[in-house]
Amino acid sequence: MPPQTDEGFYRDDEGYLHDIVKWHTRQKHKFIEEYLRVWTNYVKKHQPTLDIFDLYASTGLCYCADSEESGGSEPTWEGTAGLAARYLSSYPKGRHLFLNTYNEDRKKCSKQAENLAKIATKCGRTPPYTSITTLPIEEAFEAAIDYGERNGIFNYPNIWILDPYRSTDLPWSIVERIGNLKRSYPSNGAMKVRKPEMIINLMTNDLQRNIDINPRILDVALGMSESEWRPKIDSYLSNGHDTRRAIINVYAERLSVLYEKPPVVTEIKITNDTAIVYCLLLCTDSPAGYYVYNLKGLPEFNNWRISTWKPDAEKITIEKKLPKAQKKLDKFF
Repeated sequence: MPPQTDEGFYRDDEGYLHDIVKWHTRQKHKFIEEYLRVWTNYVKKHQPTLDIFDLYASTGLCYCADSEESGGSEPTWEGTAGLAARYLSSYPKGRHLFLNTYNEDRKKCSKQAENLAKIATKCGRTPPYTSITTLPIEEAFEAAIDYGERNGIFNYPNIWILDPYRSTDLPWSIVERIGNLKRSYPSNGAMKVRKPEMIINLMTNDLQRNIDINPRILDVALGMSESEWRPKIDSYLSNGHDTRRAIINVYAERLSVLYEKPPVVTEIKITNDTAIVYCLLLCTDSPAGYYVYNLKGLPEFNNWRISTWKPDAEKITIEKKLPKAQKKLDKFF
């Protein structure tokens, strides 16, 4: 393998830059990949259009030096932006791709953006159907909204991937505004409401660490003052939940109100360890999420409950037939 570059990235033989990550990041990306595969493998028969927003795209690719020791076979893989570009391109009516990458080091930020442009071009994603920005999250969100409104994106199915570096990088105000980008449309003689789909990486370790030393961080992430969230957290703690679970429950409650249905919640462990490093939440009006969990042999989530991926990020076999879930998709679209 070539050495990492001076900029702190790994550069492969083709010149693509990769973020240097730990193996558990692969598990997170597998979840996202499997959900996108539901769209390309099953929803495509109904041919609705699809647009994707990724506000934390970084380089779009990942590299893990100890992947083999952790049970993986390949040291490099696609990050959220790489996955979004590829699956949107393979989807028959994939349309707009909005990517934002940011780094306080402007030189690194420029290189990240150049890498994303190369990935998008390789996947056939070119302007005006691809937009790449290099903005702090609040400005990036406003740019995404403007882009979506100008292109009529919110009238159609769209997915937002929210995978921040720190919990402070994703204020609840942004999650709430995305969830409220709903539109009404006619279907079978009735009006239905479509909301964007969101995949959120909730940085529970960061929130746990700051719950007492810097509670303002939870104020921002949960969109509540400490006087509101503290009693909720304490109530869960008194009922036997640990701090991490209590935080997830409060956050899931907030999403349940926003979407009028509970999110799907998945926790990801560090390989060969008991530590939880990621909590992914899927918010969707579509029954597509039903596939992801039933293909793992897990029950449909009628309430926000916790499940944990196997530490080896076992590949989900999407080919398994699920007539019941397919009927739900057929009815929805």
